[in-house]
Amino acid sequence: MFRWRSEPRDPYVVLVAEVMLQQTQVWRVEPILEKFLERFPSIAHLAGASRSEVLRTWRGLGYNRRAVFLHECARRIAAHFGGTVPQDPVLLQSLPGIGDYTARAVAAFAYGQDVAVVDVNIQRVLSRLLVPLERESDSLPLPVVRKYADALFPRGGARWWNEALMDIGSLYCVKRSPLCDKCPLRRRCASVGKMKVSVPRTKQEPRYRNVPRRLWRGRLLELVCRHTSLTLAESAAMLFGSVTAEDCSWLETLADRMVRDGVLRRRGNRIELPT
Repeated sequence: MFRWRSEPRDPYVVLVAEVMLQQTQVWRVEPILEKFLERFPSIAHLAGASRSEVLRTWRGLGYNRRAVFLHECARRIAAHFGGTVPQDPVLLQSLPGIGDYTARAVAAFAYGQDVAVVDVNIQRVLSRLLVPLERESDSLPLPVVRKYADALFPRGGARWWNEALMDIGSLYCVKRSPLCDKCPLRRRCASVGKMKVSVPRTKQEPRYRNVPRRLWRGRLLELVCRHTSLTLAESAAMLFGSVTAEDCSWLETLADRMVRDGVLRRRGNRIELPT
């Protein structure tokens, strides 16, 4: 049983988990979620913490801007909602870094509200279930799936419906080589036996020295966490070994981007964690 599905549901735990699960696999989230909740067991603890504490506790999860958003969420919830995570998806979307999916997920999973939730798993399951698809990589557009999801979920049971579809998508109706013969929805699925294997698409993302930028961001933040404060030159030497002028220029641009994201703070030629 996942911590965020344990009864009774804790809206704070659900909020933290849903933010961590954005673009990240469950197996990576679980250990860091436990560490994070041990350090910040409530909205009040998280809101009262420093940004540097939050980023240090987030280490190893990646996409560190989410930690900044979550920290700011906690501060706003403490200041404007009495320390209680809002139930209304519209209010939830007014918080930093909370989009339509996360707002609906918190409303449904934390509060049992009748709202449909559509993540990548549910989008894939409903697409294959409702329309005979030709390839494993095919799916209906997200707005179309949302309309289907809003019409299909059982009133009074949205939480369980959404979680069941997610589990089917992660266990049976997987992205490649789905286990159609074992899927509990196989007799009602329009795509069983019709989908052809798709060639995986290589995700294009900004790189430097053939390493994705997001990994450089993580490496730089890890250095700053270990050393508290570093000059850009010291950081470049630790990251690249043999440093060129191009390396220094690129790293400065990266650091400035991370400063704008609230992940780092810069003082002249030194970078450090924000307070």
